[in-house]
Amino acid sequence: MGCSWFLCHKSGGGRSEVDGEIAAIDNVKIYKYREIRQATDDFSGENKIGEGGFGSVYKGRLKDGKLAAIKVLSAESRQGVREFLTEINVISEIQHENLVKLYGCCVEGNHRILVYNYLENNSLDKTLLAGGYSPSGMQFDWSTRANICVGVAKGLAFLHEEVRPHVIHRDIKASNILLDKDLSPKISDFGLARLMPANMTHVSTRVAGTIGYLAPEYAVRGQLTRKADIYSFGVLLMEIVSGRSNKNTRLPTEYQYLLERAWELYERNELVDLVDPGLNGVFDAEEACRYLKIGLLCTQDSPKLRPTMSKVVRLLTGEKDIDYRKISRPGLISDFMDLKVRGPSETKTEEVNRQNYTNPSSSSNTSSSAGTHDNSNAYSSGGSSAYAGNTFSSTI
Repeated sequence: MGCSWFLCHKSGGGRSEVDGEIAAIDNVKIYKYREIRQATDDFSGENKIGEGGFGSVYKGRLKDGKLAAIKVLSAESRQGVREFLTEINVISEIQHENLVKLYGCCVEGNHRILVYNYLENNSLDKTLLAGGYSPSGMQFDWSTRANICVGVAKGLAFLHEEVRPHVIHRDIKASNILLDKDLSPKISDFGLARLMPANMTHVSTRVAGTIGYLAPEYAVRGQLTRKADIYSFGVLLMEIVSGRSNKNTRLPTEYQYLLERAWELYERNELVDLVDPGLNGVFDAEEACRYLKIGLLCTQDSPKLRPTMSKVVRLLTGEKDIDYRKISRPGLISDFMDLKVRGPSETKTEEVNRQNYTNPSSSSNTSSSAGTHDNSNAYSSGGSSAYAGNTFSSTI
């Protein structure tokens, strides 16, 4: 990753920075603005599949015949230069069957456009976690869910352990898991990604991510390691098995928080009660409970107790047995609700950022150094776009 280190340490910047940094990235195809206009029929409303605070997403067909999701950032976009460059730099250098594929970008004039492969079946939060909505009537049976869990785990293991420097995604959640025509999962949104050089144990950084998926040690102290991603994956894993989001205020108070509910049922040896009733009892109960226990392993309060993603893959596939003695209570941000002071070195900005996490208004808010914003990402008809981690409410 030729200029990744620069991207991890520099923020802000203008046109010359964008041009210079993209020119330094070898694997990025630069599209002419004219070609993007042609691919989208001059940004026809019929081709618009998402719109929101960051701009618009269009379905388009490129000159080579490929369908693409074309993300056009507006001039007022809240995604800054740093996030734009990070997204391009990280995803252009790596390829894996469980990661979205960036075809290229357009930076002509004041235009900032990202071009991705088009994925037909929306995101997990707009399908599985939204009551099974699907224009094609897809079904999330147990086998499909298990394959999605393993696929996401493999994608994360690749980022954490095979890519050099290691990549920490920082925003693993249901809305950032897109599904192709075969319901194979693709991890999307690398705008918040950070790199972890081999000689570093953690990165101290401003908190960014999504409430409900944030590891407590990261949300409260700003200490980022790969174990923060693993915590987020554990939450996602339990969402997929249970068919519900990590917070549901429509449920009775004692059932609203998924992790707390999972731990309660685990202690009573009744985890099977957490499995999605929408499966109508057609699932492997032993495997489903094993997946939920793996979710608990991943969300333990101590980061050191959480398994690596490669180990998670082996646990999910049954290649390795779970040591049930190692499952301890999950770490919950709610445990830190009464924390008022981080320490004398805390800046005003850090205090505001922390308060955004210790006083959440809903589980769908995403915070960054720029503040807090809705990030309920997905894309496709009836949804919104998860490409580049932006918010899009469909106009279709």
